[in-house]
Amino acid sequence: MNSLSLYLHFPFCKGKCRYCDFYSLPDISRVGEYEKALVRTISFFGEKYSDRSVSTVYFGGGTPSLMSSDGLKAILSAVRQSFCVEENAEITMEMNPESASNAILAAAKEAGVNRLSFGVQSAKDDELCSLGRLHRFCEAKDAVLRARGMGFSNISLDLMYGLPRQTMDSWRESLEKVVWLEPTHISFYCLTLSPTVPLYKERHLLPDDEISWEMYLYAHSYMEETGFEHYEISNAAKPGFRSRHNEVYWQGGEYLGIGPGAHSLMDNTRFSTEEDLEKFILASNPLDRLRWEEPRTRENLRTEYLMLSLRRKEGLSFEKLRLLSDDAFCRRAEKKLLFWEKGGLCRKTKEGYSLTAEGFFVSNEIISELI
Repeated sequence: MNSLSLYLHFPFCKGKCRYCDFYSLPDISRVGEYEKALVRTISFFGEKYSDRSVSTVYFGGGTPSLMSSDGLKAILSAVRQSFCVEENAEITMEMNPESASNAILAAAKEAGVNRLSFGVQSAKDDELCSLGRLHRFCEAKDAVLRARGMGFSNISLDLMYGLPRQTMDSWRESLEKVVWLEPTHISFYCLTLSPTVPLYKERHLLPDDEISWEMYLYAHSYMEETGFEHYEISNAAKPGFRSRHNEVYWQGGEYLGIGPGAHSLMDNTRFSTEEDLEKFILASNPLDRLRWEEPRTRENLRTEYLMLSLRRKEGLSFEKLRLLSDDAFCRRAEKKLLFWEKGGLCRKTKEGYSLTAEGFFVSNEIISELI
């Protein structure tokens, strides 16, 4: 039985962060209606893809920790009734520290969630305030310790660098305090701002590229020194604790996204759902709510492979690349990669090439050149 990964979007927040351009709504009055709509939609897709097992489930948002306890249990019950969920499936739930109550943690544990991802972002309260986050670091620390005390052993923490007025010293402090909490996984992202978000007006307060570069390289070395494997551009994990759900994305596997704004890759076609809560709740046929569909051609398969493989520590394989391109393209790619290898941006592997930490930082430029 072929497997898929299931992404469940929860588009509600208590307040919108000042850097966020994801589809989320600062209004929780319709959470109950939405939870019921999710259950109905899961059942619909369970019938459509009855020949697939589910290897990972991921609750993203928004703020999934704002779900009701009964709603969370009903949703995961619907997943198990509608799909063949593999025995060792990874089931992740994103949580914000200020909403990670004992009640939702207990409900998550009871319902079978076995991995938590906390949006910590910074250990400095002034930086959290500038981002519009609703928690302070003491709340994040408390939430992580309570979760571990309730039996969660697989815990991922998110951090951001390149923040307004952030310094190397404050970045080091955030890394050290987060590692002290003994997570199994750490994601560290560079703040990027869309012109549509409030924080964009303060972009002049962001560290320059050179400081952001230093922050990234320091994070890489610190992760490796403290026993983490820097296995993807923005992710590091203790041995055996890579994000299995995200690995499906990066390896081109199939995933089904449910919820307004959610993206999917099924049957060699990418599609996404309209960013409209009302339409999602009222839809009798979820397929009527698709925003776009894009069948994958050989050319965009090649582009995807270059983009995704070079995000990962393992890098690209020329054997796989040749299946998606001609010899002339492969020769040009190898010539460019050889040039970047001399500059310390990539390294030769048995199968092809992988990026170094320095190469990861400028991966967008490298990948664009290859494409």
